[in-house]
Amino acid sequence: MFLIAALLLQVATPVYADPDDRVIHRASELDAWCRSEAEARMVAQDKTTYGWTSSQLSRGNVLHVEGKLRIQGADVAVHCRIVRGARLRHASIDFQAP
Repeated sequence: MFLIAALLLQVATPVYADPDDRVIHRASELDAWCRSEAEARMVAQDKTTYGWTSSQLSRGNVLHVEGKLRIQGADVAVHCRIVRGARLRHASIDFQAP
């Protein structure tokens, strides 16, 4: 009886899936992360963000997102990249001041 209860408990326990553990195959999959990461970093610096525009491209085995985030009246360039097939936690982000 104890063994059955232990097995049921293991089966019923929800598994936590880390969203940064996803594998990225297309640049469009990187776009949402790039936007949310850029906005989060600006909000952490107490800056207000307004709009987001981006384009996605692939150069060889590297996926790129070239974006612009409107921050306090100025456009800030955002560049995100990842190797095709890598986990999202390995993505990088760079900012260029206006």
